Amino acid sequence: MKTSVSHVGFYAQQVLERSKSALVSGIASRGIYLQPEDDWTLYLSQETFKGPLTMNLEEASTRLDKIKAGSRVRFSPGEIQFPEEKITIFLEDSKIWFPPPVDNDIKSFPGHLDSILSIVFKLMPGNPYLPLLSGNPSEIPGAPVIGERILNLQNALKTGDPEKIAEGSIKLLGLGPGLTPLGDDFLLGVLLSFNRWGHLLSSHLPDLQKGDSKSPPTILVNNLNQIILENTRLKTTRISTSLLFCAMEGAADERLLKVLDGLFTRSLITENDLRYLLRWGNSSGITALAGMISVLRMKDTDS
Repeated sequence: MKTSVSHVGFYAQQVLERSKSALVSGIASRGIYLQPEDDWTLYLSQETFKGPLTMNLEEASTRLDKIKAGSRVRFSPGEIQFPEEKITIFLEDSKIWFPPPVDNDIKSFPGHLDSILSIVFKLMPGNPYLPLLSGNPSEIPGAPVIGERILNLQNALKTGDPEKIAEGSIKLLGLGPGLTPLGDDFLLGVLLSFNRWGHLLSSHLPDLQKGDSKSPPTILVNNLNQIILENTRLKTTRISTSLLFCAMEGAADERLLKVLDGLFTRSLITENDLRYLLRWGNSSGITALAGMISVLRMKDTDS
């Protein structure tokens, strides 16, 4: 049986071109993480959902069950090799995936949160992370510190104070268990929203400029990116660092982009779109959604 990749994310392609080898750094239910020595983390996925660092297999293969954490990986033109397991995955027919472009003609800052939240609550009744969406993150069971820090960042977003937003973001880095900690997942939603749709913030949040016409929201977002990126390597996992970097470039798994872009453009978000997002990781999907919604709610501030 020939195992091939159908799509390669545009950042994954760059990593494959400049890296010669990697180690398997994590095993997920539907894929494996590959960590080059000094580069972004790749994800070899058995699902069809594409992403900037994702490589999608054409079809699921039980052969991948043989691969264990710590296994060596070799990259060569057109191939990914697992020498210990004697598995070769072919890349020569794969297509490069790019995230959809942002519609810069959109000048409003709409959102249709009520209908979206009602669907989420219907899909996940009793989910312990629902307080992230209801405005009471401190009520997350077993995670009072994370909840309190998320609430602090939400309040900073409402005031539009760049220094408090940066401070609150840094304090979330690496908080929580897992390959992508809970605090990072929330921050991913925030950063992705800022970097894809930050150009809509100025008319609603003039205070973000702090009275300085030379510092529009885009510059402040770039500064926030830099501050967070400088801290990720010290405070969180390499997988999270890679995903946060992509978010700073306005890129993410297409499940996140579908919902995020729909929120900002008022285009259709179906129940299936939300179901797919909420299944992204264990709690990553709902937590990233909470980060997106926290930015969208900034337009309601009276500051």
